[in-house]
Amino acid sequence: MGKKKFSGLAATLIVLLCLVTAIACVLIGLLASGVPGVKTVVFSPTCPTKPIAERIDCIPDQVATKSICNLRGCCWSPQNDTSVPWCFYPSNSGYEVDGSVRSTQAGFEATLKRLPSPSFFGNDIDTVLLTGEYQTPNRFRFKITDPARQRFEVPHEHAGTFSGPAASNLSYKVEVKQNPFGIVVTRVSSGKVVFDTTIGPLQYADQFLQLSIKLPSNNIYGVGEHTHKEYRHDVNWKTWPLFARDIGTSGEMYNFYGVQTFFLCLEDSSGASLGVFLMNSNAMEFAVQPTPAVTYRTIGGILDFYVLLGNTPEEVVQEYLQCVGLPLFPSYWNLGFQLSRWNYGSLDEVKRVVERNRVIGLPCDAQVTDVDYMEDKKDFTYDKVNFQDLPNFADYLHQYGQKYIIILDPAISIQQLADGPYGSYVRGESQKVWVNESDGVTPLIGEVWPGETVFPDFTNPDCTNWWVEECKIFYNTVPYDGLWIDMNEVSNFIRGSVNGCAQNDLNYPPFTPCILDRLLYAKTLCMDAVQKWGRQYDVHSLYGHTMAISTRKAIESVFPGKRSFLLSRSTFVGSGNYTTHWLGDNAAIWDHLKWSIPGMLDFNLFGIPYVGADICGFFDNTTEELCTRWMQLGAFYPFARNHNAEGYISQDPAAFGSDSVLVQTSKNYLNIRYTLLPYLYTLFFKAHTQGSTVARPVLHEFYSDNATWFVHKQFLWGPGLLISPVLDPGVDQIQAYIPDAVWYEYETGAKISARKEWTTLYLPADKMGLHLRGGYVYPTQQPAMTTVESRKNPMGLIIAPNDNDTAFGELFWDDGESTDTVVNKAYIHLEFVYSNSGLNVVTVHNNYTDPNNVTFEEIKVLGAPTGITAVTVSQNDVMQNFQLNITYDSVEKVALIKGLQLELGKPYTVQWT
Repeated sequence: MGKKKFSGLAATLIVLLCLVTAIACVLIGLLASGVPGVKTVVFSPTCPTKPIAERIDCIPDQVATKSICNLRGCCWSPQNDTSVPWCFYPSNSGYEVDGSVRSTQAGFEATLKRLPSPSFFGNDIDTVLLTGEYQTPNRFRFKITDPARQRFEVPHEHAGTFSGPAASNLSYKVEVKQNPFGIVVTRVSSGKVVFDTTIGPLQYADQFLQLSIKLPSNNIYGVGEHTHKEYRHDVNWKTWPLFARDIGTSGEMYNFYGVQTFFLCLEDSSGASLGVFLMNSNAMEFAVQPTPAVTYRTIGGILDFYVLLGNTPEEVVQEYLQCVGLPLFPSYWNLGFQLSRWNYGSLDEVKRVVERNRVIGLPCDAQVTDVDYMEDKKDFTYDKVNFQDLPNFADYLHQYGQKYIIILDPAISIQQLADGPYGSYVRGESQKVWVNESDGVTPLIGEVWPGETVFPDFTNPDCTNWWVEECKIFYNTVPYDGLWIDMNEVSNFIRGSVNGCAQNDLNYPPFTPCILDRLLYAKTLCMDAVQKWGRQYDVHSLYGHTMAISTRKAIESVFPGKRSFLLSRSTFVGSGNYTTHWLGDNAAIWDHLKWSIPGMLDFNLFGIPYVGADICGFFDNTTEELCTRWMQLGAFYPFARNHNAEGYISQDPAAFGSDSVLVQTSKNYLNIRYTLLPYLYTLFFKAHTQGSTVARPVLHEFYSDNATWFVHKQFLWGPGLLISPVLDPGVDQIQAYIPDAVWYEYETGAKISARKEWTTLYLPADKMGLHLRGGYVYPTQQPAMTTVESRKNPMGLIIAPNDNDTAFGELFWDDGESTDTVVNKAYIHLEFVYSNSGLNVVTVHNNYTDPNNVTFEEIKVLGAPTGITAVTVSQNDVMQNFQLNITYDSVEKVALIKGLQLELGKPYTVQWT
């Protein structure tokens, strides 16, 4: 027989088979010899039986299937509820402590090794370093970093490096669990575990970092910026995205303008509370579940957690703000009412609005103009046709004691002005102050209001210097009194840039949090764009924060020694040290009226107490009823501004007619606001020096009453003024919760009988609920059309006794505008102590002379059982003689002493019988 010949195809197949066999043999040999670089994972998940509520979701990025679950080495257990995790982490994944925990001067450190398990998104970091710091008796910080490579860390101005020594007398005990790794924090006083990460495994890959925390209760408040329909979190498997984004108020769970990672957990009715925040600026998710537990998932940076303990919710907020930066102290005039709108059309129309509201006697401290004052919406310009006289507008307002505030956006047009080069752009271009494309050299071009634009890099000191100078140059042309910065998420009307965004792991990471559009560069810049601090991927959510810091420096230069005014749409952890905030682009709908209260309370947690919503709604035509109720509520926003968008009806109060219910009730409640400004200003002093809230959740004062844990349609000013607005159309009655204290109606002074119960308040169209808490003394001042005028008026005191017939109050008073009055101790601080039908005015500090020689001229005593027949006043045991006028309302039980002349800053004793 002859030799068999193979066809060409057969020969090729034989050669391929031989090659495959040879490669397989090599691989088997490598694996058997343990050669580095070739890794096999034989993993079998340990899936113990656990309550569904304790499952940590193993597939947060897509619809869970059994095949994906198996690939990830997780546990599969489908349920009849799709909101719960069907695929969850096993007990043998995460990291373990390698060796022992090592003591350091600041606390401890440990090396963590990744347990064998499948990779979710690639580039897992096998060895990480845990660093623990006992920073204060009530604050514990732990960081998890990559010891082999520097990863992005937020270069925060306040919450930075801690070298020790470790604090003593700790209120907490920290335990490091070995395998799997976990951190367990216990409150020493109660022995209760308040923070426990062993509920889920640590995940630490290059672009996916995750930690879960089991909490002591489901009373969870905070984390933002979002629209929260209620103040207390719904823990029924909700996931909130965090990534700065230009998007208006809605009922959806969208990521909004800023990033605030702090939450507060009220542990129980003792008031004991826990605070947690993650110092990380990358896109992330915050998931809550009914365990109760929360999970932070982020796509970059490091895990840098702070755990804060307090005996009350207020103590936790104060501990947090001592760490990240205390709130700024607003100018006194900032507390007045403001009018604004987008597109008045002309300066003549602005003046008409100002004057018609002045004619009706509406208190108003500031007029604001939006981008329509500019030439083609370009920063640092003005429309020389429609706003021809703008350089003289501030002087015009000043004649009436009012201020002028202008808006600035970050985006700078690359186009010329009508009469030549655009100087701001030319100067910025020469100094190379823009955000650049991925090459780090070419300015990234996007599109915002003025058309094609570049974007200042506020992380670059040269950019800050340029911005400061531009603010000064423009001020010398168009004087202004304060700045409002907008669009600083940063917003871009096209996706990424005019050149698009490259396909890489920064623009398209392996895991994208559940942000709006599921695209990182939607309505902003490409994530591989370059700033001084790093890639946009890492620093995007810091844009508004750094713009606020730069603008604060501009204010310090333009208004040396003055606080001025700064309002920012985008914020980050600690932004309250530099700026204030409003809740953004809402609409004239009742839900947005309601939701403004949780939003305001959230930002008081975040350390930005000067906050409010656009009164009467930004988008859409308001109605007179809605605007009436919104003006009532808005009179008690810390930041009170009526603002609406172009194309809609005018909604300044005077537009509804001088005889309208809206005008009458607006004047009434703004006058009450102005009357109480000394009290409100003192609350801001407390916020600035201690970190206290101003618009305060009811639960912060009445935490022992679990009914208050859910209250989100009422709030307090500080500890004493309870505000209960009407939030629904067509009603003149509301159900309000009256906490466990003595309460007096503000407008009548009458003591109410309701206490620790829900009660019906009758509130016709011109009324809202205002109640003064017993046990407090409230400083007041006769109101006026502006704070310039009201600060000249006589002051007074409202005494609201508690069950024990005692009351206490404080007043902080300075010039209302200088920057360092607290540091320089250039102020008056008084305490008011009432008991046994007598009042002591105690001078805590007196190093300021008021130029208006203001005096306390009246004392109102609520709940007085009988009329006052005699009054004696002494100063340092020297009797004072005043011509007094004493009246008594026997129905409302209110006594009024008028004709006093108690000089501001001096001690007095006032007794009556």
